Amino acid sequence: MKTDKNLILRVKLIALGVFIVASIGILVYGALYEMPRRKCEANGGWWSDKYRACKTPVYLPLLTKRKAGEPQKILWPTEDAKGASNGSPRPLDQPAASAASASK
Repeated sequence: MKTDKNLILRVKLIALGVFIVASIGILVYGALYEMPRRKCEANGGWWSDKYRACKTPVYLPLLTKRKAGEPQKILWPTEDAKGASNGSPRPLDQPAASAASASK
């Protein structure tokens, strides 16, 4: 009977120890990871989980030299772009039959 009481007491202490270690782990995680992230986001910063750093966002018109709200101008390639020279030699326009006979 005495060994049963010791076993139950030992299991209780182990469960209590696991609970205390898990609780301390959660508190440490919150203090080291969650609280700095929340402070950063509350101040309007961007939080990086990879570097655990708070950075200030950059106003995009300062980088692009555009006025606020001005749309981006995309210069799409046109048919005239095929004729533009980029410094590489142009391929010869030969039919396939004459190109095959020239290589023999």
